[in-house]
Amino acid sequence: MIKLKIRRQDGEKVWYDLFEVEDKPGMNLLEALFYVQEKLDGSLTFRYSCRGAVCGSCGMLINRVPRLACKVQVSELRKEPTNEGNPEVLIANKKKETDNDEILIEPLPNLDVIRDLVVNMDPFYSLLETVRPWLEMKNEIPEKENIMDQETQVKLEQYTNCILCAICHGSCPVAERDRKYYGPAALAKAWRFDFDPRENESNRKERLEIVDSESGVWGCDTVYKCVAVCPKKVAPTLGINELRNRIDTNKKKEE
Repeated sequence: MIKLKIRRQDGEKVWYDLFEVEDKPGMNLLEALFYVQEKLDGSLTFRYSCRGAVCGSCGMLINRVPRLACKVQVSELRKEPTNEGNPEVLIANKKKETDNDEILIEPLPNLDVIRDLVVNMDPFYSLLETVRPWLEMKNEIPEKENIMDQETQVKLEQYTNCILCAICHGSCPVAERDRKYYGPAALAKAWRFDFDPRENESNRKERLEIVDSESGVWGCDTVYKCVAVCPKKVAPTLGINELRNRIDTNKKKEE
């Protein structure tokens, strides 16, 4: 058996419930949550969709580490401490040889809780929209393919892999203290479109002006927590540094 200690919330009321779940080989944490919901407490609320680490819906804090519930195996979690009582959001957990039969599950930090493990994603999407995360093509569009060299394509592809799960946002110390900070996902998206050679110069310039602020690239602590926890190996901090360099270079050209 495995015990799931789950943070519950209904309005202002907050408490923890402990559920015992039969531990089956190959079971991931999302399946364990389904067991609780279907057999033990139908009121347990959590968000999910694809069950294949593609949609990003099931992001939550697991043993104080932000992760996708569908991607983490219960057998691996049994090797970890729960880190209960530790206020810090961790980027990884220490593996222990002892068999831990309890898992601590909490909602993603830095976003308001709607109920139990479901957080309000609206502020996250609003911050994302602020940085104009879309492509506006140049006026001269090729008749056929818009050719991109392989080196650029490979560098760009890493940032297109973002699934907007907000796990990076939940690990970010700046997002914790400043709700106006655009956050790692939005700034990574800003770099993705700034770096795209098909982007219109006018749109690129406008986007750089938006992120050139304390709510943007200059607010980042560059502690790389977002890079460490991303389930898709996106590197927001590297993109933020690239945007900083791009802004500085443009200002020097204007002097």
